[in-house]
Amino acid sequence: MDLSLDAFIHNNLDSAHKVEPLEQVIDGLKEQFRTHHIRRMQKGNCNIVVGFVWSDLLTNLKRTADHCSNIAGCVIDTAGHNLNLHETLRASRTNNEQYDRIYQAFAEKYTKAPPARG
Repeated sequence: MDLSLDAFIHNNLDSAHKVEPLEQVIDGLKEQFRTHHIRRMQKGNCNIVVGFVWSDLLTNLKRTADHCSNIAGCVIDTAGHNLNLHETLRASRTNNEQYDRIYQAFAEKYTKAPPARG
């Protein structure tokens, strides 16, 4: 959220370009946390009621990351006089060494994240 807010308030393209790689790391974390929770439930270490709360929390945090990505993408689009958000976000992930470096840095920072995107 801090990166998106900085991008929006200060029109900071550097911050804006960091949001999408972080959002992708968050996607991976969400899936890992969901999988780990299912395993805990299968082992009887957690119950279904808590499972619904956990699932809702993960979904809401993922949606927050998606909204942050959209904000940053709009900042990038505005700077480039472009109004195609989804194309901008897709292009930022395709054959982009800067994106890959930023993604890897966030993946390493948040140790549960996968070491490489895929």
